[in-house]
Amino acid sequence: MATQGTDAVVTEKPKPKVDPNTILSSQVAQGMAIIGDRYAFMIIRDIYLGVRQFEELRRRSGAARGTLASRLKTLVNHGIIYKNPYQSSPIRFEYRLTDKGLDLYPVVLMMWNWETKWGKGRHLPPTLTHKSCGKEMHPLMRCSQCHKAALPQDIKFSPGKNAVSAKKIPPRFQRRSKLKVEHGDEVDQRFFTVLDVIGDRWTSLVIAAAFFGLQRFDNIASSIGIATNILADRLKLLVGVGVLDRSPYQDKPVRYEYHLSGKGRDLYPQTLAIHEWADRWLIKKGTSPLILTHLPCNKLFVSEIVCSHCAQPLIAAEVLFQKEVVHRHTA
Repeated sequence: MATQGTDAVVTEKPKPKVDPNTILSSQVAQGMAIIGDRYAFMIIRDIYLGVRQFEELRRRSGAARGTLASRLKTLVNHGIIYKNPYQSSPIRFEYRLTDKGLDLYPVVLMMWNWETKWGKGRHLPPTLTHKSCGKEMHPLMRCSQCHKAALPQDIKFSPGKNAVSAKKIPPRFQRRSKLKVEHGDEVDQRFFTVLDVIGDRWTSLVIAAAFFGLQRFDNIASSIGIATNILADRLKLLVGVGVLDRSPYQDKPVRYEYHLSGKGRDLYPQTLAIHEWADRWLIKKGTSPLILTHLPCNKLFVSEIVCSHCAQPLIAAEVLFQKEVVHRHTA
């Protein structure tokens, strides 16, 4: 990757050793192989919000018909949504979430959290209200055992018994598309900032590598099996949007390390949510490739998402999406 600069040499630090199989066979990689695409996420988002029919899904996502049909087929084949006939002559279908799809709710909530904090533009997510306590709130992820917040530094990963033999999922939907803001008000732009960061599987794997402690170009490339030109593109994107910071560790030639910023570290809860969803639905019991331990209580990490006001666990039926707030900016 071409770089420029004349910064002084930074003392080299020892790097964690991560088996190349660890990331590619992890629960996150297997989950993102199915849902790791902008349009797949948008379909799940819209069905959660009550959109059911093809034309309305297309209008809200701005996807081409062929693209939308392909993503719907993939989600149906993987048991995340199902086709429900609502008209017999001619037959027409609507799309609904299966139990497997409904269980993605923690992922949606953690994406909402990140978007409300870091998202840009005037199309912001709606306010959330917890019906049980009647208060506006933010969903919080914590350890279900000790009730402490899920922080990256407090969660230890270790390979499971099946880590080496676990199948490595080939990347799907590798091409990264940019936001299509030209559709204007026809496209529902909620979650667009986070989707521009994690809207393809390669970018998500680069972020996962950062959470594993990998900071250098060659280490990241070898750990996730990514072509150097694709990695250079994804690193440029992640640095450009402020998810990664880079700092030089060598000056002849200049080479950089990539570190998660505060913005990047805030992606950890949704990464954990994808890990746990995949562990429940994609991994045979007792064969988890990656085991997570919560250090404060020294127990296997199992998360729960709770209301920031009353601290009670959140379920979809108890969370109300209030009217969207639109912020208008004047010159």
